[in-house]
Amino acid sequence: MMVVTMKRKIGFFTGVLAIILLLLGVAKYFGGMKPKEGALTIQSTQPASVFLDNKHIGRTPVQKYAVVPGDYTIRIVPESTVASLASWQGSVKIASDILTHVNINPAESEFATAVETMWLEKISSKVSELDVVTNPDSATISLDGQTKGITPLSLPSVAAGPHVLALASPGFVSQSIKIQTTAGYKLSAVVKLALSGSPQEASPSPTPASGSPTPTGKTTPTPTGKLTPTKAVTSADPVKPFVTIKDTPTGFLRVRMEPKTSATESAQIKPGEKYSLLDSQSDAKGTTWYQIKYDGTNKGWISGQYATKTE
Repeated sequence: MMVVTMKRKIGFFTGVLAIILLLLGVAKYFGGMKPKEGALTIQSTQPASVFLDNKHIGRTPVQKYAVVPGDYTIRIVPESTVASLASWQGSVKIASDILTHVNINPAESEFATAVETMWLEKISSKVSELDVVTNPDSATISLDGQTKGITPLSLPSVAAGPHVLALASPGFVSQSIKIQTTAGYKLSAVVKLALSGSPQEASPSPTPASGSPTPTGKTTPTPTGKLTPTKAVTSADPVKPFVTIKDTPTGFLRVRMEPKTSATESAQIKPGEKYSLLDSQSDAKGTTWYQIKYDGTNKGWISGQYATKTE
């Protein structure tokens, strides 16, 4: 059994949430859980209803221990009576003999909502491993007070035992997470940082959909020059299929050279603009990416979270 306690800082406000991640090899912990089934637990700082593939499965905290492995859509709807809090929806993959834990701190907007997803995986190595993916990417990671790099990041050899994982990104709320790594297991963490109000793009939510994230430990450098937001070629609707850019917190959306958040940024486009859709695919986390021709000549990839497709 591994216990992870998360301390989340918003300005000078500090809240403490407890997370329990369990190794699911011993079925007696899960009340009759059959072999090859997985488990899902959800916690929220505010009471919330939880829907799995549009089926209501309870109110937080939710513990669902006999889940058929597969990809699911999870929706969390806060039920606060003192504030209007935004719902959150994402994708999650349930794997056999693995527990996936989702922790959410709802806010009045989706961009200010923080979400953490963690799970354990058995590995062939006898050491402990740690994978961290954040939204937005390129957040600075510190482990036990020592800077390790920027996300997405994979640490292939981490001493087994308790650690403090700190995440920071300009314009977003910093987080400090107490974790405990276990020899022979990889702890994967996908963290959506809460927007603090500074000018910063909110990248696609890192949803742990299609298996574990596979960060390489390397970050593709972004251009050093300032990117000027690109204008659509025409105001008329392009030939179908095309995409329409949704509103973003900063008034622009990044176009990347590859369908992943760590890829080099090639341009910035604005909400309301429309672009021809050339291709689409999903990454390892289940995020949908659209390939567009953004200036009449060059091609790039955008997150499907901030685009509406018209066919």
